[in-house]
Amino acid sequence: MKLLSSSLRFRLFVLIMLPLLIVACAAIYWRFEEARKTAADIFDRQLIMICLAVSRDVSYSGGDSLSPTTMNLFEDAAGSPIFYHVYGPDGSFVTGYSSPPVSKIETDMRQNVPQVFDALHLGRAVRAVRLIESVEISGISGASVVTVWQELEPRQNFARDLALKAAMVMALLILTVAGVVIFGIRLGLRPLGQLEEAIRKRNPSDIRPIERQVPFEAKGIVSRLNVLFSQLTQAQEVSDRIISNAAHQLRNPVAAIHSMAQATLAAKSLPDSKDRALQLVDETRRAVRMTNQMLSLEQLRGRNPKFSSNDINKVIKDLTSRLAPKALKRDIDFNVNLLHETIHTLFDPILISEAITNLIENALQHGGKQLSKITINVLIEGKFIKIEVENDGQKLLEAEIKACFERFSQIGENPGAGLGLALVNEIAEIHNGGINVVVSPQMKFTFYMAIS
Repeated sequence: MKLLSSSLRFRLFVLIMLPLLIVACAAIYWRFEEARKTAADIFDRQLIMICLAVSRDVSYSGGDSLSPTTMNLFEDAAGSPIFYHVYGPDGSFVTGYSSPPVSKIETDMRQNVPQVFDALHLGRAVRAVRLIESVEISGISGASVVTVWQELEPRQNFARDLALKAAMVMALLILTVAGVVIFGIRLGLRPLGQLEEAIRKRNPSDIRPIERQVPFEAKGIVSRLNVLFSQLTQAQEVSDRIISNAAHQLRNPVAAIHSMAQATLAAKSLPDSKDRALQLVDETRRAVRMTNQMLSLEQLRGRNPKFSSNDINKVIKDLTSRLAPKALKRDIDFNVNLLHETIHTLFDPILISEAITNLIENALQHGGKQLSKITINVLIEGKFIKIEVENDGQKLLEAEIKACFERFSQIGENPGAGLGLALVNEIAEIHNGGINVVVSPQMKFTFYMAIS
């Protein structure tokens, strides 16, 4: 079974040859049965003809035994010794061999009707024919009984010879087909071997699409491989771009942290040291936030979201409770409008919290000095749950909306890394949703996800 599942050649060979062998065995059995029936019919007809000949010969000869020439002719025709026995019209023994075989079952005793039956004679199985006819022997008229019999071995040998010949022909045919199948499978699978050899020659960095000619049956596999190669190429390009951007984005915070650490160390007074330490903490927090966002983006690429049935009101209420003090500390109105009814749907609460947190912090970070109000609304429209984060702060230009969702995209002068909105967009796509942006009358981000 293991070989059958691991070898395509062996599987094809078995799938082709096994039905053929079953049909061949059935055909051989059928041929043997037909040969047995044919042999029985032929030998029975011969026995009947010989029985008639014996009856005529004895009647014409007046009860004399058959001549050696006649017996030889009978044996040549039948293929084995022939035995006979004749009762005269008066019931007396006339000629032939004594003790004729007797049928084990009652037979038809009508005249001029040959009766064929199986019997035992001297401990050996025989096939016999009995014929009752009206004859005149030595001036005596009446019914004469002629019995002719023959051992079963000749007809069995005849049937076996016919079956063996059929089996030999069938075996030769199977061997021929097996050879053709083996050669055909090897020839048919040669393009796969060539494809394997071509792929083996590639180095690990060569993930170009396969463009060689392949059989129709292998086009699906090659097409899927090409899609996979294309995805790997894109993933590699994205990874290279992320590493390059990350190195560029982290260079400034790390340099600033180093400089502030040196300045803190070189401070001449405790107040100056504390002031620089606070700046160092802020810059460190910024670097940590940027690193966490990059890690979150990378985890989303290979992560299976843990969908479960949750109450969206509870999730939004919990995260806004944590963020409200930050807004209130800056004297910003922070309003949250939840759904009037409890709605349970499937989503990943950790990812949803991360997305809405990014939208709120984006408003706090980029709203500018005119920011005075942030409003979060939870709505249901059709098959979607919508979470709106609206603020009266600084607005994006229409041309900047698309760019703000790209990784490491920064709009204007701000301390962010350009990862927050990209993370929000990917979380929305994971939940079969998206994000909309409007700038009039106020800046508003709408995160929506499908209800399931």
